[in-house]
Order: sequence, then structure tokens, then C-alpha cells
Amino acid sequence: MGPTFTTSLALWAASTTTAFHGPTRRQTTYALRAEAPTKTGVGTPLFDKRVSADAPRASAVGAAESARTERLVADLQSAAGEANKQTFAGAAGRALALAVAGGLAFAPVACGLRTLVNDEGLAVLANDEGQYFQNYVNAINVFFALLLANTFNWLYGQQEQLFIALFGEVSVAKALLEQVAFVSRGRPAYAAELLGYVREYVDDDLTAIDDNPVSRLVGGEGARKRDALERVMWLTSVGEPGHLYDSVKALREARGRRLGALQRKLPLAHFALLAVLGALVLCLFPLLAAATGAAVAAGDGLLEVQAVLFALMTFAIALTLDLLYAFWVPSGSAYNVDGILRVMVAGLDAEIDDRLADARGRSERDEFFADARGLSDYERY
Repeated sequence: MGPTFTTSLALWAASTTTAFHGPTRRQTTYALRAEAPTKTGVGTPLFDKRVSADAPRASAVGAAESARTERLVADLQSAAGEANKQTFAGAAGRALALAVAGGLAFAPVACGLRTLVNDEGLAVLANDEGQYFQNYVNAINVFFALLLANTFNWLYGQQEQLFIALFGEVSVAKALLEQVAFVSRGRPAYAAELLGYVREYVDDDLTAIDDNPVSRLVGGEGARKRDALERVMWLTSVGEPGHLYDSVKALREARGRRLGALQRKLPLAHFALLAVLGALVLCLFPLLAAATGAAVAAGDGLLEVQAVLFALMTFAIALTLDLLYAFWVPSGSAYNVDGILRVMVAGLDAEIDDRLADARGRSERDEFFADARGLSDYERY
């Protein structure tokens, strides 16, 4: 029995098995691979049908991505403009009210102080031969300027750390979102559950900038049961931490840096001290006006000019302190991150929606082509 007969017998046995039992899983795999595109880009009609069906969808996805980017940029510009207008309008309004009140009260206070000192005393105050008032003014101004400059430096550094931490956390969150979408690919129910927990983290944790950072870090009442990142890790791990553990760990570290930057370093008493020093600087001007006004004739208008200058000084000091306080509060001003954070959260929510829709669309397409090939449930997965 020669080799030719042996080869013919093997071919006959394979064809008989295929005829009676259908194609094996390996043969089905080979058939599916045969439907893949060649290096020249030529494929089977089924592959060509898939490509022609995906081309309009890819174009629609690109257009939707561009529209979403333009919308986010417009929202960011609108939020920045609204925050600027709200912050400076509020600060200028409060400073203007204090300036008007100080200007109106300046003349009566100066005239009242003039009645408390006799003419010789007013002459000494006007000449300031011992430079007592000059030294007093210089000392108060130095204390006020040093504390004011250092306060701005501290608050600006804290805001810079917060911006850097927030951008880093959102970048890690996007990486986790991509990994979650890849792990749950082809399983829409699994993808919906995982992406739902990511959305819960984005909406409930990332946006919590007004809460106490310490309680948010260690977990308040019920926080242990609703830890979205822990649920993501549990759903993607079997027996030991899965591949998403590194991303979850990196996201927790970025979250800790954000919460650390949100912690207020300066107490409210610090701003009370600034206000006291600012008031001491302003209180000296009515006394000097009382002394200089005694050497001129009544009704010459000097006191009115001094009242206007006092009002301008009050406006400048009040506006500066108000803007520093806007740095200190966690949200609600142009110096905070809440406007940018709203745009970031909107972008992450839109990406989660897109990935959920993509997971459902991929599942429906896979089911369609699996039905077209006649695959069994075992061969589909």
C-alpha cells in the first residue's frame, strides 16, 4: 500500500467526518481567518459589508467628537466669563460700599477729633517734629504689606497645586475609563455596570470640592459601602487584584493629592488679622486730617479732598482683601477650579456615554455577523 493510497484514505476520512458531523471548531476558525482582509486590502463580501457598514459610523463618530470638543470649549469660555463677572462685580460692589461709607464718615470723624485736642497739640501733630506719626505709619504699613504679600503667595501656591492635582487625576481617570472599556468589550451588561461605577466616582467624588477633605479621604458615614473604585476593582479581580489595580491605585493617589490641595492652610482668623491691620492703616488718616485742617481756613475744601482720597484708599484695601478671600474659598469665584471642573466632568460623562453606546453597538454587530456565519453559542465566545 503506497503513500498515494494512504493520503487518499486520510482525505476521504476527513471529508466523511465533515459531512456527517459538520465543521470542527478549528475548521471554523480557519474559515473565519480566511474572511479577514489580505495585505492588499481585499476581503470577502462579508468583510466588505462590515467595512461599508462601519465607514459611515466612523465618520459620524468623528463629527460627534469634534462637536463635543467645540461645545466643551464654548462651555469653558462661558463659565470663565461668568465667573470673572461675578467675582469682580461682587468684590467691587462691596469695596465701593465701604468706600462710600468711609468717605461720608471721614469729615465728621476728623472734626470730632479736632475738638479733642487744643491748638498747641494740633500744631505738634501737624508738624510731627519727632516723626512719631511717620514711624507709626511706616511700621503698620510694613506689617500689613508683609502679611498681605505672603498671604497671596500662600494662596496662589495652593491654587496651583490644586490645578495640577486635578489635571493629573482627570488624566488617570481617563486611563481607567479606557481600560474598563477594553476589559468589558463585547459584554454590554458588564460594561454598563463598570462604567456606571466610574460615573459614580466622577459625579459624586471628583466634584466634591466644598466638602471637608479629611472626612472625604478617610470616608464618612456610608462611604465604605459606596466606594465606586473598590467596586471596580472587585468586579475585575478573581482571587487576586486584576490588571486594573494599578490604575485604581494611581487614581487613589491622585485623589489624595487633590484632597490635600483642597485642605485650607490658612484659618479664617488670618483674614480677620488682615482686616484689623487694614483698619489701623485707615484710622490714622482722620487724625492727620484733623491736624492739618487746623492750619487752614474753614470752608477751603481741603477736608473734602482728603475725604475723597480716604475713600479711594478704603476702596483699594477692601478690594484687595476681598480678592484674597476669593482665593481662599474653595468654589464660587474666578480664582477657583469649579468652572474648569464642571467642563472636565461634562467631558468625562460624555465619554462614558459614548463608550456605553459603543459597547452596545459592538455587541449588536458581533451578534449580527455571528448569526450570518452560523456560529453556535460556544463558538461565539
